Amino acid sequence: MLNLLTLGPLAAAAEEESRGIDLVLPNMYELVAGVIAFLLVFGFIWWKGRPMISRMVTARQEAIRRDLTHAEEAKVKAEELLAERRQQVAGARDEANRIVEEGRRSAEAVRSEILAKAKAEADEVSRRSREAVEADRERAAGQMRDLVASLSLELAQKVVSGSVDAGAQKTLVERYIDELEGMPR
Repeated sequence: MLNLLTLGPLAAAAEEESRGIDLVLPNMYELVAGVIAFLLVFGFIWWKGRPMISRMVTARQEAIRRDLTHAEEAKVKAEELLAERRQQVAGARDEANRIVEEGRRSAEAVRSEILAKAKAEADEVSRRSREAVEADRERAAGQMRDLVASLSLELAQKVVSGSVDAGAQKTLVERYIDELEGMPR
């Protein structure tokens, strides 16, 4: 016990002296025990966990490769689809231009047909008008001949009143009508 009693004040004095740097540095026994425990845990994890970690890393690498392959295939398909859509759009534009051009040609053909019909109708109306005018002229000329003939007969009767018989008068009127017909119109 005496040891304990003498060690007490010495321990207190030693404790007061070591308060500075000893507080920062760990106890050597604790440090060695911690390192050994760490190495044991690390060795156990390395021994048991390394194959599992390797499998996980390998599986992750495979998944990434597979995803990259799928992404590349999707990119190629997207580019093909884009090219196909561009061709379809170009084809649609060509088709639209063809339809517009066909519409223009059809409109021009219809316009030409309408103009041709209108011209034919105008020509027909003009021909009928000329025929009607000619028929009216012939009718008027016939009426004029009849009027001239009757006036000539009356005049001849008054002038000759009795010296010329009816047959001679008729011959005279016919000759007069023939002379009228020979005159320029």
